[in-house]
Amino acid sequence: MELKKQSDYEQYIRQDSLGEYYVVLNQYTFHSVYQPIFDKHQKMIGMEALLRIRGADGAYIRPDLFFTDSSIDTHFRLCIEFLSRAIHIRNFARHFAGSPIKLFLNVMPQTLLTLTNDMGFKDNGLLYKRLSELGMAPSDVVFEVVEEACGDTELLSQAVKLMRANGFLFAIDDFGSHHSDMPRVKQLCPDIIKIDRSYLLDYCSGDTLAIANAVELADQMNAKVVIEGVEENSQLSAMQALDLDYYQGFYLAKPNSINHWTEQKAPAKVLH
Repeated sequence: MELKKQSDYEQYIRQDSLGEYYVVLNQYTFHSVYQPIFDKHQKMIGMEALLRIRGADGAYIRPDLFFTDSSIDTHFRLCIEFLSRAIHIRNFARHFAGSPIKLFLNVMPQTLLTLTNDMGFKDNGLLYKRLSELGMAPSDVVFEVVEEACGDTELLSQAVKLMRANGFLFAIDDFGSHHSDMPRVKQLCPDIIKIDRSYLLDYCSGDTLAIANAVELADQMNAKVVIEGVEENSQLSAMQALDLDYYQGFYLAKPNSINHWTEQKAPAKVLH
């Protein structure tokens, strides 16, 4: 399958009775959900788009298990990422286009590398065009580079520079986990560093060095910090004491449909 023009996407995208877009591909169904990100002043500044996957039997499949399944080849994974990105943007734009809230999109390093070949450049052009049609600008989108190995770090850096030149923002996801480490941060110079939950747990257990080093690195790179995985009030209080920029986790808000957040107008403010 090829996804080089809008009509290629349309054959896989459906719309439900509430107007939300979803993807049907082979025996799988893919839906968008969104988890808010808050600033230190209790204001929602962004939403991370996440996938909910159902198999042929209707049962949910964990995305991390799905995308690491050895039977799923790389091309199929890329196609799913392109299609899911399309519905994430459409669903978000229907309700939040023109707002100050950013859309955070997870992206595999391999996807960014496609920007160095013809398909990638065409896809980038289509993405830029579709954002404009939906009332969004590239600066409304933050690409989260997920913690996955990348064979050619120089090409990855070039791809990020290309996207940034087009106005997109970048975040390093799960900093401190596997491949999301200091060399990658220094290589990609992200706008935002999302600190892995493991650092939060270490901090609350008395090991404060990892987060301190991550915050210092962010300061050096002139990047904002998001602490991920806040699930308890004590964790939130500990992170607030560090005066971090942004906060995300189940204690603050769980992932839900875009219509849920629209109906609520704004997620419940639990920051103190």
